[in-house]
Order: sequence, then structure tokens, then C-alpha cells
Amino acid sequence: MTAFDASQLGSWEQDVASLAGMLVHEVKNPLSTLNISSQLIIEELGSPESAREQRTFRRLEMMQSEIQRIEKIVSSFLQLTRPQKMERDSIKVSRLVEEVISRNREAIELEGVSVLFQPGKVSNVAGDSSLLHQAILNLIINGCSAMPAGGELLVRVNETTYRGFPAVVIEVTDTGVGITEEAIPRIFRPYVSTTEGGTGLGLPTTLRIVRLHGGTIMVESEPEQGSRFSIILPAEEQDK
Repeated sequence: MTAFDASQLGSWEQDVASLAGMLVHEVKNPLSTLNISSQLIIEELGSPESAREQRTFRRLEMMQSEIQRIEKIVSSFLQLTRPQKMERDSIKVSRLVEEVISRNREAIELEGVSVLFQPGKVSNVAGDSSLLHQAILNLIINGCSAMPAGGELLVRVNETTYRGFPAVVIEVTDTGVGITEEAIPRIFRPYVSTTEGGTGLGLPTTLRIVRLHGGTIMVESEPEQGSRFSIILPAEEQDK
């Protein structure tokens, strides 16, 4: 099994931040216009009757779907490069993870994935619950994507140490296709995806959020055996 610590990676944000402004003006705005225009045309067509009208209607729906997909990619990219404003609260980690799973359990199970949560009695962490919610959800989505035929997802919360300091670890383990040793260092780069249909933005976004909280992500994986992604966050300092 290959193990990898994402703290070994350099920062890529500056490499791509300069592209964000261009995407805002040169891509996002025209896409919004195309999306609105295609929706208006679909509404004007109403209920197509002839075979030709039905073909046109289907093509318009396909076009609108692809426009919306590109809009989603652009929005994800902008979120990735935009400076994050982080609130700092005392977060009960097991409760937060349980909330993420509870809100998304139905969608997860519809993908043929059974999810098991093992909470732990751990220290709180200081950070932004909304951002950490997104990071945890991204790893869960990533795990489900690695199991297109269904499988099992195990989510655990435990105490650990990282570089000699108390920490909290959130583990997301799947029984999916796994990742090759060569691919693991690249999966945190934007637009690199090991799953079909992936945007390649979920893991870079997750790593950015975790780094904002002073943490890191560990990856353990073996092809055809599954993967474990572990978010490691510094434990909140206890008042003396």
C-alpha cells in the first residue's frame, strides 16, 4: 500500500490565481448568457410535436446541460482561487462529521454505497465549520466516485499526534478502484482526476481548506483495493 503526506506538496495557488480573473470575464459571463438564452428557447418551443421539433428540443436540452456543467467547473475553479475568509469557532469534530453524513446519506446510498460512521471522543478543533463541512463532504464524494459499482465507505474520527502535537484525524476509507503510486502526488493538482467525469477540483479545494486550518491530508491507497484519505487537524489548545 502506498502512503503519501500532502504536506510534501508545494503551494500551487499562485500558479493558477492569475487565470481566475480571465475566467470570470472571458468565460463565466458568456456562459451565463448562453444558459439563459437556451432556457428561453426551450420555453418558447413548448411541447414539440413533429419529429424534427423533438430532435431540436433534445439537442437544446443537451446543450443547456453541457453549458451548466461548464458553469459548475468555472465556479469551482473560482472558489479554488478566491481568497478564503475563515471564521474561527470551537468545533466538535464527531458532531460535524455526523451532520455531513446525515445530510447526504440518502444520496450516498442511492449510489449503491453503504456508509458506516465510527465517531470518537476527541478534542475540539478551532476553525470554520462551513469550510470543514465542505472538505469532509468532498472526501466522501471522492470515495463514492471511486466505487462506481457500489461498495462500503467507512468514516472514522480519532485522536492522533502530528509532528509531535495533539491532533484529530478524520479518516474516509473506500473499497474502490484505488490509486497508483505514481498518480497519488498529482491528485491534489487542479484538473487531475482518477475517476470518470470528475472535475479534478474537489481534492485541491479540500487540501486548501485543510491547510487554512493548519492541517494536512494523508493518503493510503492500493490499486483495486481501495483508498484511505485522512484529514489531520491540530487539536484546539485546552485552557489551563
